[in-house]
Amino acid sequence: MKHLLIGATLAVILSFALCAPPDARAWDGFDAASSDLVEVTPDRVPSQGDAVDVRNYDSDTIETCLVESVARNARTVELVVRTPSGATRTLVMEGR
Repeated sequence: MKHLLIGATLAVILSFALCAPPDARAWDGFDAASSDLVEVTPDRVPSQGDAVDVRNYDSDTIETCLVESVARNARTVELVVRTPSGATRTLVMEGR
């Protein structure tokens, strides 16, 4: 009976995690220049030319950026993105 209850609880938790809205599933990291915490949506490794939404936790702003390059390292993924104002940012994200 105990195992059945644990299994049912895990099933409920997984169903909520898989049905969460896309904004709830974001990819965490930081800006290499300013050390500001950021999150990138969608929660996957993008390709060059993809558009991603970058949320800055410090300023609580979101901007859509164009991915210029992606470099995978042993523990991180470095994204170089171009902001709408034309500036480039290097985002160091959790490894995937």
